[in-house]
Amino acid sequence: MIDHCGDMDMHSRGQSLPLFARSFVWIVLSALAFGFDTPMALAAKDDCGSQGTAIVKNAYPAAQELPDQSFAVDGATIKVSASADNDPHAVICRVWPARPELTLVAVPLMTRQSDDSNEGDLELLVVSSSDSAVRHRLRLPHLMNDDALYISSIAFDTARYRLAPGDMAFGLRVSLQGSSRPNPFGETTLWLFRINDKEQLAPVLDSLIVSSNQGEWDTNCAGEFHTTERTLSMAPSADSAVADIVVDEINTTTISTPGKDGACIDTETTGGNSYRLRYEASAYRVPAGLNRTE
Repeated sequence: MIDHCGDMDMHSRGQSLPLFARSFVWIVLSALAFGFDTPMALAAKDDCGSQGTAIVKNAYPAAQELPDQSFAVDGATIKVSASADNDPHAVICRVWPARPELTLVAVPLMTRQSDDSNEGDLELLVVSSSDSAVRHRLRLPHLMNDDALYISSIAFDTARYRLAPGDMAFGLRVSLQGSSRPNPFGETTLWLFRINDKEQLAPVLDSLIVSSNQGEWDTNCAGEFHTTERTLSMAPSADSAVADIVVDEINTTTISTPGKDGACIDTETTGGNSYRLRYEASAYRVPAGLNRTE
């Protein structure tokens, strides 16, 4: 940590919901009105369209096509959707803006699905945008496993992660969500991948938590809630040809208590930290507590 700051603000509003609940409603409505990048908006960007079936057939020649827009291969099921339907178990695609001749594809290979838990791998493909031929692939074992905390979205992040001149990385964001109303939980992690000198697709950043929210409340007003938001930027490295990643963090704690006439009184405390991630050997070293370990 190289920076820390904090302040406190007291809010009293004539509303019965605590601040975190009102903020969530505002985010959803704003996304609908202005097109902000919520997980739903991100999913729309990752629509495979008519390419999905051709990509799966090229990547998995032995796959058996099923009547419900899915394929069976080696004990796993692949779901293809002609349009984005916010299903985290469906194949997603996005043309890579840094290299538009290539399209990024994420293929959930689901081996078990139920209301309580799911199991499966995720395979990343880099294919030709013109003919869907597979150029690179990387299988991530067990990435689609979930249970009480379920995967709510998978989305590509194609911000300009420039590691070095001519060397760009792309991101994959995985969002988890809990189902408990009195103990809300949400978390989004970010992976970064590059095509290395051996022309292999390889991870360079592993499960950095870029957004998290959790808390406990009485489902009416009283409770305590914690949110963390992290943004990334690339910066020249003093001792490496590969750029550093600067992570700026904002932490917010909100304590909600009932006031007069049904109003919820929110006491909000904010603080900030900054971290510098350095490239070591073949990947960025992430400080303890910043990445998902389960």
